[in-house]
Amino acid sequence: MMDANAVLDQEVSRLQGFIENQKFPFLRRLSHSRPALITIAILVVLFQMRTMPETLANDSLDAAIAVERPVQAKSVRLVTIDDDDYKVKFQSRSPLDPDVLSKMLAAVARGHARAIVVDIDTSDPSFLSMATPQIPIVWNVSGEQLEDGKFKLDAPLGGRELPPGSVAALAVAPRDDRGIVRGYQHIYPLEKGGSVDSPGYAAARIVAGHAPEAASSEGATHYLDYRYRFVPIKARDLLSDADSPTWENMALFNGQVVVVGGAYRVARDEYATPRGLLNGCEIVAQAAAAEIEGTFIGSVSRWMTGLLMILGGLATLAVYHWLKFKQAFLVSLGLIPALSIASNWILFHRFAAWGAMVPLVVAVIVAELYSKATLYLTFYQKVATIKAKGPPVEAAAAVPEPK
Repeated sequence: MMDANAVLDQEVSRLQGFIENQKFPFLRRLSHSRPALITIAILVVLFQMRTMPETLANDSLDAAIAVERPVQAKSVRLVTIDDDDYKVKFQSRSPLDPDVLSKMLAAVARGHARAIVVDIDTSDPSFLSMATPQIPIVWNVSGEQLEDGKFKLDAPLGGRELPPGSVAALAVAPRDDRGIVRGYQHIYPLEKGGSVDSPGYAAARIVAGHAPEAASSEGATHYLDYRYRFVPIKARDLLSDADSPTWENMALFNGQVVVVGGAYRVARDEYATPRGLLNGCEIVAQAAAAEIEGTFIGSVSRWMTGLLMILGGLATLAVYHWLKFKQAFLVSLGLIPALSIASNWILFHRFAAWGAMVPLVVAVIVAELYSKATLYLTFYQKVATIKAKGPPVEAAAAVPEPK
C-alpha cells in the first residue's frame, strides 16, 4: 500500500501535467489571462491617446532609412543652383534673374522633359514678363497658414495668369514634434475655398494625365522613406551643355520630371530629415519620385491600428492556451518580430516600420508569464499546505478526476 505522500506526489504530477496541457474550459482559461487582457486594453488606449504607434513606427523607419541603400530615381531628375551658380550666373541677386531662370527652363524643355517642377520663388513682379517654355510646369509657391488651418497663397510669376498646362503648388515642409520633415500632404485647403496640390502630387497628376486614383483627403500625411538618390545637375553645367547643337538630340531628360531648385545658402531652404539635412528641392524630388513610382507610405486609420494591436495581443494569448508552457514561450518570442512586421506591412506597406507592435506583444508575454507564475505558485502553496497537514491515505486516494 502506498503512503499518503506517495499518493499526493502522484496526484501533483498528474495535475501539473493537466495544467501544462491546458485542458481547462475556454472561459476558465481566459479568466487565468485577466492580467494580459487588462494589459492589452490599457496599452491600446494609452498608445492611441499618445500616438505611440506612429512614434515607434517612425523610429524603426528612421533606423531602416539610416542603413538602406539609396536607389536611382527613374522618373525624376534634379537641377540645382548652388552657391557658385548663385554668385556667377545670378550675380548674387535675390530674387533670381528671370532671364537666366528662363534659359534654364528652356534648356530642360529642350531635353525632352515630361514636366518641370520649379521650386523657386517667382512671386516678385520682375517675373511678370519671364518667358516660359511650352511644357507643363508646376510653380511652387509659399503660403501663410491661417488660424483655421487653411492657406493664403502667394502668386507665381508675379501674379500673372499661368500658361496652359501649368499649375501652382504649395511648397510646405511639414515638421513633426521633433522638427523633422517626414512627409507631405497631397492637398491643402485654401482660404477662399478649394484646395491646392503639393508639388510631388501635382507632378504625379501631370504624368498620369489625371488625378491619381489613390488621392486622399485633406490633412492626411504621406511619409517618405527617402530611398532615392539624385545626382544634381548644376545650373552652370546645364546652361553650358544646352549651348551644344546636339543638346536636343541627347534627350537627357527624356520623359522625366525635372525639379529645378536652389541649393545655395542664401536661400535658407534646408530641413532636417531622417537622411540628415536636405534642401527643399531635394525633398520635393523625393516626394515627386515617391508619388510617380508609388513608394510613399500612406497614412493609416487609427481604428485599424488599434484593431491590429488587439488581434496581435489575442494571438499571443492564444499561443499560451494552445501550447505547452515551454513551447508557448519560445513561439511567443518568435511572434514579437513576426506580428510586428506583418502588422506594419498591413498598416504602412513597409517591412521597415516594424517597431509599433513590439511593446504590446512584449507586454502581453510578460503578463502571461506573470499569470502562469501566479497559477503555479498558488498550486504549489496548496500542495505544500496539504503535505504539511499529512492527509490520510483514504482522503488522498479519493481525489477526483478533473472535469
